[in-house]
Amino acid sequence: MVLLGMGAALPARAANDSKIKNEAEIKAFLQNLPNSCQQDFSTSLEVPAGKRGFVKLGDDSHFHFEDGSRARFWGINVSSTRLDLPPEQIEQVVAAFARAGLNMVRLEAIDNRNCLLGKMDAPDSLHFDAHYLDCLDHWMDTLRRHGLYYYLDLLDFRTFKANDGVLGSENFDRGARPYALFDKYLIQLQKDYATKLLTHRNPYSGLRLVDDPALALVEICNEHGFFLYPEKLEKMAEPYATSLMTRWNTWLFNRYGTRERVEAEWAAGDGKPVLRPDEDLSRQSIDLPMLAVPPDAGARAQSAPRRTPARMRDGVEFLTQVQREYFREIRQHLRSIGLKVPVTGVVSAGIAPDVASVAQECDFTSENWYGESDGLDGRWPDLRFFDNRNPLRDDSGWGFAPATASLRWNNKPVVLREWGTSWPNAYRAASVPQALAYASLQDFDALLLFGYQTNIDVHGDPPDQLNDLAFEADPTVWGMYALAGQAFLKGAIKPAANTVTLVYTPNHRYEWPNHTGDLYRLAWSVRVNNVMADNLTGPNPLIAANNSGDLQPMRALLDKLGRGGAPLNTQLSSQFWRSDTGELQLFGHEGRLEIRTPTFCAVAGELEPNRVYELGDVRFSTPSHIGAMLALSLDGQPLARSRHIIVKMVTRAENKGQVCERAPNGAPCTYVLRNPGCAPIQTFGRASAPPVRLWLNTPGGGNAGTPLMTLNMENGTWEVEIKDGKAKLVCDTPQITGLLGTAFVTGEKPLELSARPLDVGVRMP
Repeated sequence: MVLLGMGAALPARAANDSKIKNEAEIKAFLQNLPNSCQQDFSTSLEVPAGKRGFVKLGDDSHFHFEDGSRARFWGINVSSTRLDLPPEQIEQVVAAFARAGLNMVRLEAIDNRNCLLGKMDAPDSLHFDAHYLDCLDHWMDTLRRHGLYYYLDLLDFRTFKANDGVLGSENFDRGARPYALFDKYLIQLQKDYATKLLTHRNPYSGLRLVDDPALALVEICNEHGFFLYPEKLEKMAEPYATSLMTRWNTWLFNRYGTRERVEAEWAAGDGKPVLRPDEDLSRQSIDLPMLAVPPDAGARAQSAPRRTPARMRDGVEFLTQVQREYFREIRQHLRSIGLKVPVTGVVSAGIAPDVASVAQECDFTSENWYGESDGLDGRWPDLRFFDNRNPLRDDSGWGFAPATASLRWNNKPVVLREWGTSWPNAYRAASVPQALAYASLQDFDALLLFGYQTNIDVHGDPPDQLNDLAFEADPTVWGMYALAGQAFLKGAIKPAANTVTLVYTPNHRYEWPNHTGDLYRLAWSVRVNNVMADNLTGPNPLIAANNSGDLQPMRALLDKLGRGGAPLNTQLSSQFWRSDTGELQLFGHEGRLEIRTPTFCAVAGELEPNRVYELGDVRFSTPSHIGAMLALSLDGQPLARSRHIIVKMVTRAENKGQVCERAPNGAPCTYVLRNPGCAPIQTFGRASAPPVRLWLNTPGGGNAGTPLMTLNMENGTWEVEIKDGKAKLVCDTPQITGLLGTAFVTGEKPLELSARPLDVGVRMP
């Protein structure tokens, strides 16, 4: 069956016609953007955005508005090339966001080529493109009027040019990584850009950006820093390489004074040289450590003196200090021009000293998590490889909860500003419940899905078909996003009751490599915080973070928490994790997540056909093998007493003609996308017996064991809203029979049904 969210399906077209789109077709799509669900949540947004004042950092280490209320955000990204739209189309897209209840949009990479700083062939990057700036002004004002906040990043893909007065700019990557962190002139250009942008007066709102309380968060740089791409340190252009080398040697001189002292402090105890004969402080010729992994045995032998542990530690500490100075200087400048809202920088989440450098100087931390990524291979340049892993089966340190928990430092707010499990991964239905569950457990402050496509992309793919990291037409993700957002914003899932603080001691904090380790797996059960401290006291369990992979410290801490009353599991081999609130259960071996709270419940991932899943006040079974089902109370009452609930299920979705198969030997991933297919999107709904069955346990019920609803369908997507005994059913597959108070047959339009009144509903046996 064809499905675009829960909206109307577009007509089918031949696979070889998938790239042929015109402006009229795109305009028609934008005028009928798929709804995330049948409920309109736009009335839940306060208009205009900013009514409660500017976002600020509260005393409880969370975002708050000026009136003291907590500021929490559930939103989406719209990328630079997606922002160049006519005003009426911007209005349509923002209205769709508002209807889904989103309250934040990140306007990502506006300094990209052919965007705010002009066309690719523009002579410099110093001037704003008037047309693009006008588009931005429309976006920001439209978001504000609809009750959505906006988030800006400053340095992202900017291409610095010779006419900017930048020496050797032709050798720079976009964003000038890592030169922009330490070169004074590049830093000044960033300040100038920030001043010009943030003090610009929006002609539609009448406000300068710094005076607009709808601007909620600002990012100094995106995916930058010395540690994300350490190989760039090995091939830096002049005069920047010498500049950084001089700064490093000055730092060493201030710490050690002489070459001999450096040599003594860096000695490894095995008699091997730690300095080459040509390295000397007096000539400022001591190299930085080689943080990148050498490509072969010969390179490893040659670079051995540069990879000793002591040099590594000093080098990481030095580079961390340079980053801190950069963040401090830019943040101070932003404050000097009147910016009031929280500021961050985005580096690499899995590297402790990197994220710590942001947390020590900025107001919050912000990063990415992706459950599926491309595996590119030059031998097959036209093919896309992927692993098709169920993200719920990964309970390692790189799984959702551990990887994102590594972001919390010094108890500062955490923003997951890009996340997603992208097409063609078949388990995307699990991604939204997973993100909701563990962002709630960790008490994060914002989640922003990446992303939303509003036009034909650079590959010619239109927005009405499934594309990589474009969820506007994906029923398995966008179809769950509004309801999950309401659960997040209303706090339906409780934060963890316990916090574990991982302490990075002086000897450990600058080790290299310094990646997320096993201890972060505690985030499946409890809240995790990180600190760099020599001594720390307090009521929370403290444990030194480590990268050894030894699970014993984690078992010991879980035992300690268990003795304190937390209902945790210590049999780690089972891959079963229960949150200390008792509301979340991850069955990693089975690839399934279950959520049970008074007002919200869900089951997601790999489902056992026809098994009855007991989710508190809801019981559910389905013949489908993959999917997610959630139930949400919309009146704030527990599901057992609520008079207004929505229950929804999503399963699979593919483009018409999509072909995925096992990858050839030697490929970087397990699967290859042979043909991406085209619209219309198919969800494979079909008649089935036994049916979907839904029980709702309500007070005073009778007819024990009788389902509230049956739906004779496998796969596909369906949603039922029950309010005061009346039901409204939307199903993407016609000619499906079922029973909900009365027998029905699905068609092209929503069905209005008389459900059993909820105060005389059915009681589960």
